[in-house]
Amino acid sequence: MKSLPLQWSVDINKVSRTTPAIYSYEAGSGELEAIKDYAGIEDLTNFKAQVEIAALAGGRFRVSGTLSASLVQASVVDLKAVPSHFSESFSVEYWPAEALGGAEGDAVPFDADPPEPIAGGRIPIGELLCELFLVSIDPYPRNEGDSFEWKPARNEPEASPFAGLAQLRPGKDRVQD
Repeated sequence: MKSLPLQWSVDINKVSRTTPAIYSYEAGSGELEAIKDYAGIEDLTNFKAQVEIAALAGGRFRVSGTLSASLVQASVVDLKAVPSHFSESFSVEYWPAEALGGAEGDAVPFDADPPEPIAGGRIPIGELLCELFLVSIDPYPRNEGDSFEWKPARNEPEASPFAGLAQLRPGKDRVQD
């Protein structure tokens, strides 16, 4: 599997233990192209994020913010361009790797997302944003008015599930018992 196209990260030693750190990210043209290719979309014209990193107890961090992107995908109906824009909020906790297998007191609630590991003293913001982008784009893009309904070019007779058996039926000249 290819590595994710954004390698943005934050050194946890530079995050204040008392005041949340605020970061702004915007993909440049080369990064936009790399994300576009990785996601398999037609075009990506905007990829921005506002990120807040707050220190928690036990060497843990909460990363929250908003990702916004403007993109173009191919319609699953007729392959015409489908432009879209989204703005997605997120909140994820990052824990030291040794705390992930932790004690019972550190159990994550069933309905919450599990924490992510801190990688080599850094929080991989680019990886988080790429993954969020991939799950936020429409998996079945289509333009308004597009329909999956199929209409035959000419009137075709309704096929019977027994049509094949009719061909195996004995001829009319045979006598049946």
